[in-house]
Amino acid sequence: MTRTILLLTLLVLAAPTHAVAEWRALRTAHFQVIGDVSAGRLREVALRFEQFREVVTQLLPAALRAGSAPVVVIVFPDERSYRPFMPIANGRTIPVEGFFVDGADTNYITINIEAGEQAFPVVFHEYSHLLLSSAFAHAPLWFNEGLAEYFSTFEVAHGGRNVLLGKPLQRHVALLRERRLKLSQLFAIGPDSKEYTREGVERELLYAQSWALVHYARHADQQRFASLELLARRLADGEDMDGSVRATHAMDLETLDAEVQAYVRKQIYNYVEVSSAASVIMRIDSEANTIDDADVDTWLADLLAHLQRGPEAIPRLERALKLRADQPRALATLGMLRVRQGDRREGLPLLERAAAAGPDIESVQFEYGWALATEEVFDAARAQRARAAFERALALRPGYPAAIQMLAAVYWRTDDFAKMRDLLIPFVKAAPDNQDAALQLAAALLGLGDIPAARALIGPILARPRDTETRERARTLLGQIAKLQLQP
Repeated sequence: MTRTILLLTLLVLAAPTHAVAEWRALRTAHFQVIGDVSAGRLREVALRFEQFREVVTQLLPAALRAGSAPVVVIVFPDERSYRPFMPIANGRTIPVEGFFVDGADTNYITINIEAGEQAFPVVFHEYSHLLLSSAFAHAPLWFNEGLAEYFSTFEVAHGGRNVLLGKPLQRHVALLRERRLKLSQLFAIGPDSKEYTREGVERELLYAQSWALVHYARHADQQRFASLELLARRLADGEDMDGSVRATHAMDLETLDAEVQAYVRKQIYNYVEVSSAASVIMRIDSEANTIDDADVDTWLADLLAHLQRGPEAIPRLERALKLRADQPRALATLGMLRVRQGDRREGLPLLERAAAAGPDIESVQFEYGWALATEEVFDAARAQRARAAFERALALRPGYPAAIQMLAAVYWRTDDFAKMRDLLIPFVKAAPDNQDAALQLAAALLGLGDIPAARALIGPILARPRDTETRERARTLLGQIAKLQLQP
């Protein structure tokens, strides 16, 4: 018996032990970073993302548009812990080392730190799309993907003292040795084109040629990138290819195509090395503090909700609320999930509790306002509470796009056209490609009887609407103008 007990004791001592999860969080100027990793590792990840954002926004200053949704980075220590939070398609987990999920309230970046440098390029690619959408909401596909591929090459060197951008992507270089796309073909590819929607070599060639064009514009000549961005904007506005190239590059389309193809044939892809001391942040001083199980479950559940996996999120949220009944994010996320399931009787009180418990969390205030504003019965009391929630969200995050447009919709329903106009004028000026907001402003102006100003907004949209719904909304507003003009 004694020998048996001794043997069992030795087996227990010899068995491998698993470290107890200890989640930490830190906040930087632009990121909330949480993870089950050491404080030092968390700061390294935070630094990498701050450096990346700074370098990208030096090239695209408009990406710093006010009110953008916050970015939460969740760092997993290994593949085993990350797997339950990887994306799922057709019922199957897609193995990734990093992933990006966007949202109107919060954007998420997830990463398996065990994968090392392999985890960053795909995340940088997707995060670039978010930054570009702030600077250029309706960028052509080739410009969007070319820039994202270019920025995905971001690296740090010399112990974090320098950053590198633009190193050649060998898979693209190899493919372009064998095949190329003419610019006329590349510019004609859109989000619904088979070259983009179908997996295969044509899609790979689209990415490769787009990357090569951006690389050429960034490295062949100091002025080329500004010209390429202007070209992309002209093409996005529906202008013809050859005329747009002549206006931006002072040459015809065939000549530009020949220049780009010559650049590709040389296979000399220079890259930029920038000293961090000169223009890039070098360290993160924020403290990484331990967070409790209620906060961990809340963040992971909200991530699952953003991945459209609400049924998996709900048990975590309920567990978080058992640990801390007034956890505002848990209340808000569970409330939103209930509302989207059609259970407003349970969802709205949860969101009301969340708003009371989290008066300084803008996404919580927005979600409560949204639930109120989308009620079937929208009486004066609900309107007042919705206005207060959206106004609070905007006080916490000035420029919050979704909150501005939802508050404008509330003003419209309560006939407060002057406030609607005053809210939307600076927003439309800062985001001239937001046709939905421009039509809201036109409606406010019509409500105030300012027909010329409303028509000036509607005309350009009707000439180049983003989609069928936008065209119909613009036509409806023009019809209202016609009726107003017929009145004595």
